Amino acid sequence: MQENDEDNRVVKFHNSQALIQIINANTTYCLWQRAGGKTGGGIGPRFLHLSETMPGSQVLLFSDTYDRLQDRIVPNICDFLENKMGLIEGIDFVKYKRPPDTWERPIIPLDKFEHVISFASGMALCLVSLRIEGSANAYNAQAAIGDEVKFCDESRINTEVLPALRGSQNLFGHLPEYLSVWMFTDKYGPKIKWLLKKREKVSTEAIDVIYTLQMEIFRLSDKAAAYDAKGDSTSAWEVRRTSKALKEKADRIRKNIIYVSDMKPYENLAAVGEFYFKMQKRVCKNDLEYDVAILNKDPDKVESCFYPSFTQKNKYRVKKNEDYDKNASFYIAFDYNFRISPLPIVQYGILPHNEYPTVNFIDALFTLHPLGLEDCIDLFCTKYRDHENKEVNFLYDHTAIGRSPLKTTFKNEVVRHFELKDWNVVCHFMGNAPDHDIKHKLMKRLLQETGTNAIQVNEVSCDQLIKSIEMSPARISGDKTKKDKSTETNEDWPAEDSTHFSDAFDMLLWGLFEWNILDIENRIVIPINIV
Repeated sequence: MQENDEDNRVVKFHNSQALIQIINANTTYCLWQRAGGKTGGGIGPRFLHLSETMPGSQVLLFSDTYDRLQDRIVPNICDFLENKMGLIEGIDFVKYKRPPDTWERPIIPLDKFEHVISFASGMALCLVSLRIEGSANAYNAQAAIGDEVKFCDESRINTEVLPALRGSQNLFGHLPEYLSVWMFTDKYGPKIKWLLKKREKVSTEAIDVIYTLQMEIFRLSDKAAAYDAKGDSTSAWEVRRTSKALKEKADRIRKNIIYVSDMKPYENLAAVGEFYFKMQKRVCKNDLEYDVAILNKDPDKVESCFYPSFTQKNKYRVKKNEDYDKNASFYIAFDYNFRISPLPIVQYGILPHNEYPTVNFIDALFTLHPLGLEDCIDLFCTKYRDHENKEVNFLYDHTAIGRSPLKTTFKNEVVRHFELKDWNVVCHFMGNAPDHDIKHKLMKRLLQETGTNAIQVNEVSCDQLIKSIEMSPARISGDKTKKDKSTETNEDWPAEDSTHFSDAFDMLLWGLFEWNILDIENRIVIPINIV
């Protein structure tokens, strides 16, 4: 929203739009839903801020292709510049051609303008397509802005965009805006995982400090203005000197931090109106698209899941250790690869508030490369060192009898390492793994069961297992359903979110039910001992 007078155009921000301006981190990821105001409250204001802070600089505007930039992103930016900020094409800026000789030039001059938007002030907005190798080579830019980055590979950003950020260190090197990268996207897409992982690099303490400092700077600015109105220039100068010192302190922090802006649902309600959400509910092809693209929820599920009957009824929450029986046997299985060693853990028993026994996934441990299988077993042995029954039932198929990197079989490696930790391993070999279509039908049936022998997964301790299950896509090959395992080789996809964990889940259920390893019908089950 905006207010106009003869001299000023004021753009009003919703909370997330305002916060990214206040925090002003050197690296910012804006994960905002469709119609969340990425252009009017993010990209446009950011570009104008850079033009004021680093006049005459080059700013890269990047996405996956030139088509996306020129057909969708640039028209939105031009609409913001013309209709909200009052700039006129041909007078204030020109697209994709050499600017008039009378205009200011960028500090580092440009020779080609095929993919450049030039401004009379000397600022240059330079388009970069990540699909074309070397498209950023001609530029010496001082900042970058990315849009629709859910279509981009992080590795391409690192090799194409970041090397082109250079030059004018003597002029702008002290600023948090210098060599800054701001990226914008919604979360509905296959390449979003690397962006969600950036949350782990955010220092909430640093963000809180910046916010507090900036609020004080705003207060001091109002105070200085009040002194000016009274004609007290000395007091106004003292207040502004204090404010300047606080800004320098905040900028030193800003220059070295990452900020992830996660817009909340309905923050854009004032801009788009209630009917927008009703309309989108109708036009989105399913609830997942609406939840992720419109409400900005995290994409924890895929549209065509290999486990369509895995729902909330398969999940449970209890107080710590209430689902753990220190006397009962464990049932475990692994998946064997170098990126992750996943270990789902099952006990069979009666959960609190139940009257019947269920198959309970009480834990899901894992280690990531460079840690491996032995390290994961160490995690298990440490966590359950006080377990009374030092017996573990190890379920495995033909994949475990292939050679491991230690020139032995994975099966032998598991047994040897458990025994070194004084655990007894009961081995259950299940032959060759079944076809995916057979597993798909079995999982669908098992996960629909309620009451006795239902499959139950602890929402807290097995959160990563649940994510792998819900993020395992299915594909149709002929008349059979296959698990799409392409995420396992995608380096941009976190290994813990890939299908590896769900494969170990499959192995446990295949053995426990199809091979009758639990011998459920003959077991006498007593309620779990609370520890």
